[in-house]
Amino acid sequence: MPRNTTKAQEVAPKYAGIDYHKKFFVVTLGDAAGNMLCQEKLSSDQESVQRFFRNRGKLVCAIENCRGNEWFIESLKACGCEVRVANTYAVRLIAESRCKNDKIDSRILMELVSRNYLPVCYQPTEEERLLRERLRFRTKLMRSRTQYKNVAHALMDKENKGRAISTKKGRKVAYKQGGLHPERQERLQESLEIIDYLDRLVDDQDKDLIAIAEHSEAAQRLKTIPGVGTLSALLLVAELGDISRFRRAKNVGSYLGLVPRLYASSDVSRMGRITKQGSGLVRRILVQDAWMAISRSSAFRNRYNNILKRRGKRVAIVAIARMIAEVAYRILRDQTEFREELLTLG
Repeated sequence: MPRNTTKAQEVAPKYAGIDYHKKFFVVTLGDAAGNMLCQEKLSSDQESVQRFFRNRGKLVCAIENCRGNEWFIESLKACGCEVRVANTYAVRLIAESRCKNDKIDSRILMELVSRNYLPVCYQPTEEERLLRERLRFRTKLMRSRTQYKNVAHALMDKENKGRAISTKKGRKVAYKQGGLHPERQERLQESLEIIDYLDRLVDDQDKDLIAIAEHSEAAQRLKTIPGVGTLSALLLVAELGDISRFRRAKNVGSYLGLVPRLYASSDVSRMGRITKQGSGLVRRILVQDAWMAISRSSAFRNRYNNILKRRGKRVAIVAIARMIAEVAYRILRDQTEFREELLTLG
């Protein structure tokens, strides 16, 4: 039930804090000073959103970033609301409460946005979101294919009849191979059929992604970086989005979680492991690209060797991955192609 309903009717709300869940959401309305006017719990459906927000003018709404809330954000915008998506991690640092529930979270968001303290995160365009989803889908297909290859190898190894099945030729031979226990033979055949099916899906995705990359000037520029291929370039374009939101190259490394943690107290400071914030997929791809870069570019290889002597292989390759991310920023910012001077520019 709404609280302070009379006050909410007298004073026009200007701000709203929304704690969103899949089945319901809690909304807190506040005035221009951030004072709570009312609070309600509603079902997470189009009808409830339209009914509650439709005639409230240009309401400034704060909502935490979470999975599956895209439709909700678009519905708020369709009602004329201005939506600010909060950085969940930063909100917890600013306004962590010992007493935590949906109503308190909703009110905290309203109060933060009314005082202009709300830490917001970048919202990708629809095109960027769809490209991210496509690239992640391809990654999941690849992982599933690897899992079924492992299943097939395990079935054959149990009876010492292992065979290479990574290629289509190898799988054709495995299809014809008999001699396994009937149950294992049946599971092997099913696994090989699934692998072939996943192969076709991956090939279809690759064709579509290559076509997208051919029409993307940004992706073509990024492909000039040694070690960066078509899929890596598209992934960077999709994940970085509007490059102007980064003030300098180092911010990109931080955004992707490739910078070390800093532990500082008094006169003592120590660097720890990388933060691993942001997309884990991008970090993995950049590390793979880094191995290619040091084999293809003397500039990257020299930097890798210098760090290798002091810090070891793992630290060195992550440092090269971070350099690739920073070079990608400079290329996108300046709309240029790779040059070795970009390794040292700001």
